[in-house]
Amino acid sequence: MRNWLIKTIVILPALIVSLFYLRVLYNESYSGTSSKRVGGLILSVALLYAWMIFVTVRKSQTNFLQVLIQSSFFVYVFAVLQLTGYFILFKEVSSQGWWEKMNHRISTHDHVNFTPFKTIGIYNLLDKQVAGNFIMLLPLGIYLPLLYRKLRNASGFFAVLLISFLVSVNIEILQLATNYRSTDIDDVILNTAGACGGFIIYQLIKSLAISGNK
Repeated sequence: MRNWLIKTIVILPALIVSLFYLRVLYNESYSGTSSKRVGGLILSVALLYAWMIFVTVRKSQTNFLQVLIQSSFFVYVFAVLQLTGYFILFKEVSSQGWWEKMNHRISTHDHVNFTPFKTIGIYNLLDKQVAGNFIMLLPLGIYLPLLYRKLRNASGFFAVLLISFLVSVNIEILQLATNYRSTDIDDVILNTAGACGGFIIYQLIKSLAISGNK
């Protein structure tokens, strides 16, 4: 009983935050729309909650730090999904002609860039467009070794690089399908670099902690 109570506490913050956001989203974007689109929203939320429950059940929570890390990770994941348009995905793909619109965007390069460093070269490194994409997945590079013991050594760098790359590619595909934001190869580069930077920060903090305990 105590074990299930702890697991509920892990999920609860993300659940509360998401319910408040989804209530606003429904009133702004889904109220008065077809039942098919509302069903899409319900499906997207159900998939998110199913994943959170699956991860929480599989992982152990033997101390407060583990509870804090896992719980805050779920809130972080929700924030990234909200920022990248996940909760309007099923609404957009249920609309007529969405596939043709997406292909038209690709063929005309309408807010679509497949040329590496083209966008990065336009903006200052501290500009929101560049810094924001770098920072967005930086926490992922810290969370991954905290959540998975096998990634805590320096050899875990390449696994973090691959995971963050795949996450970023999926985000760009999501944005391409929803037309929510621009789709840009430079975003993938910046997202991946940010996650790798987060992993380096984790390693530095771990090294300092070990040195401090000697």
